[in-house]
Amino acid sequence: MMVGLGRSWGAAGAEKKDGEQLSRQGMGDDVPLSRVLPPAPCARVMGSGFRSRPRGSPLPGAAKPRRGLAAWSLAGLLLALCGPPTNSFEVTVEGTSSEVGYGGTVLLNCSSSCPEAGAPGGLETSLSKEWVGRGPGWLSIRLYNITEPLSDIFCYFSCFGERKMATFRVLAYDFPQPHLVISKPNASCNEPVAIECSSAPSWPPGLKLQLSGGRWAPQPWTEGPLVWQLMVSEEDDGAEFVCDAQLGVGNETLQKSSATATLHVTCGPWMDDGSCPPSQNWTEGQDETLRCSARGKPSPSLECTKNGEPFPTGVPQPVTRAHAGIYQCRATNPLGTAVRNVTVWVDYRDPDVVLLVLLPAVVLAALIAGGMGYRIYYHKKKIREYRLQERQKQLELEQRRTAGCSEETAALNGSAQEAQP
Repeated sequence: MMVGLGRSWGAAGAEKKDGEQLSRQGMGDDVPLSRVLPPAPCARVMGSGFRSRPRGSPLPGAAKPRRGLAAWSLAGLLLALCGPPTNSFEVTVEGTSSEVGYGGTVLLNCSSSCPEAGAPGGLETSLSKEWVGRGPGWLSIRLYNITEPLSDIFCYFSCFGERKMATFRVLAYDFPQPHLVISKPNASCNEPVAIECSSAPSWPPGLKLQLSGGRWAPQPWTEGPLVWQLMVSEEDDGAEFVCDAQLGVGNETLQKSSATATLHVTCGPWMDDGSCPPSQNWTEGQDETLRCSARGKPSPSLECTKNGEPFPTGVPQPVTRAHAGIYQCRATNPLGTAVRNVTVWVDYRDPDVVLLVLLPAVVLAALIAGGMGYRIYYHKKKIREYRLQERQKQLELEQRRTAGCSEETAALNGSAQEAQP
């Protein structure tokens, strides 16, 4: 808002002096720019009866003074005695809206706090206007068919020779709402989809658009409609898009956005080498898992079988040679079915044939050697026992012989003793 911009200016820009009159187109009769009246305290001191009153009303109990030399002499005398007015005042202007559509209408009310009755005021604008009403310290005007993008309306009042002004700025534009369209809001995987951001013509021209959303980076602002051609995939399900618009109006930049639009993508079930490897190697005796999963929108159900018997996926199982073979995995959702075969190889080790042959041979040889050793030992033992027995027998015979000889010797000795006298 601009207030107190200086001295009074005419419609053509020429400066007016105090005491002259100002005329405006569409403002009615000419009104004096200022009236020289003493302030109330001075009027009371002089007892002259001067006080603020409506413009053109006669002094009570006296004839209307003449506008001649005597009147100006009296005014000069009063100014010399009392000095210039010291009243301060403000000028305000209000409108129904500061932003209107192209060709719209605004109602303005301009008012002043000036204590001077009949203080002159007016309004300057290049827009089409019509007076609504006016009164002491206020005026009302209607602006219509506003087509200029940016307009400043000046409301002014003069109070005891001092002029102040207030400014009201009106933005007149046609800023249409941007529009976002998805050609196929419910699309299937690997299906082309067009996303368009557009708007009706603006006033003033120069409306710019920007499209953003999903996994794609926003494009620079540009005039005219924007179209993205997309080949959608499963990861695009739930992507949100928005169309933004901006319009320059005077020194202002206005912005609007469309409603957010969501892309829904559905996909039939599918499996690839990454999610379901076609060949898997297991090791006998270890815990292994059948690795297979399916993708799709909505998420599919998965079942794997071997020879018609269900086999769980993602669950560790102790591996035997019987697990080797071909497994058939079937993924299903409302959009279809996908089938994939998985071959499982089981690694195992056969016993060593050489070891199987040598080990019994070694055992047999050990048994034979042990048997032969035992036989030899046993034979030698028997021989020793036999020899020992024979030796004992010989010793017994020798003992017997020795005993027999002793008896004979004793017998002989006894016989010999008896024979002696």
